[in-house]
Amino acid sequence: MVELSQHARATFGQEPLLARHSLQESALFSDESLIELLDRHPRELVYAITMGNDPAREENRLALHDGVRGRDLLEAVRRGRFWLNVTRVNRVDPRFRDLIDQLYDNLAEMVAGFKPQKTQGSVVISSPHAIVYLHADAPPNILWHVRGRKKIWIYPALDERFLPREDLEDILACARHEYLPYRADFDAHATCYDVGPGDMVTWPQNAPHRVTNLDSFNVALSTEHFTAESRARVRVYSANRFLRNRFGISGLSSRETGPGALAKTILHRAARCLGLESDPAFAKEWVPTLRVSADSPTGVVELVPG
Repeated sequence: MVELSQHARATFGQEPLLARHSLQESALFSDESLIELLDRHPRELVYAITMGNDPAREENRLALHDGVRGRDLLEAVRRGRFWLNVTRVNRVDPRFRDLIDQLYDNLAEMVAGFKPQKTQGSVVISSPHAIVYLHADAPPNILWHVRGRKKIWIYPALDERFLPREDLEDILACARHEYLPYRADFDAHATCYDVGPGDMVTWPQNAPHRVTNLDSFNVALSTEHFTAESRARVRVYSANRFLRNRFGISGLSSRETGPGALAKTILHRAARCLGLESDPAFAKEWVPTLRVSADSPTGVVELVPG
């Protein structure tokens, strides 16, 4: 199901990686199966997002889709320019839960020391020429591409030219969204892949990345995994953020192991228990301004006020 070279096995999670899988052969990603998924999946876990044309100007807009049949949703994606993010498929659909478990079992067999404690996944269905703006996810993730073609740019992880330390602390503490400013000159430092059916792409935790679909309808499985190491990073960077905001202590070590890291995370945990966290977690609340419509040439229409 997953094919990794010896080099990929040795460097998995440490550098950008393009490898192969066989999900494009699964009936789970056919039109009829996707329609069934959209009709059955809780709609509060499905997000329809449109975007602008300039990768340097984040213009995501949320579209409502309640009451729209799965077949019409799929047609709207084909003719429009947006993406559907069908989240938590492994929690709702046992077929995807079994599939994701198999994928990670394969990886664990091939990659020494890779022991994810938790995994989760989303099915991403997107239009020709749709884009995903530059962003950095909190957990490590993998893109399992199934249908269509796209390009992905991956920028060096933990490099403050692309993701300042304080912004990463905020992202890992869930105190801000994951989108980042982008400039065209960043691309000189990117690893860029042309991705097609059967390609698997992954990158180091928190590496900024962006995506542009080519002239085709796209379907992919996007998974996240949580390991002891990835969770240690979250704890350390969140503790550094707390100490920076609460006591003005900046420039703290980002070392994720050792006595200093342990002391900071214990202090932060105690402060949270005492209610001393300086500000509430960022709430990722989207205000819908559009509605999905299979009859519209763009796949969406403006939402009528009221």
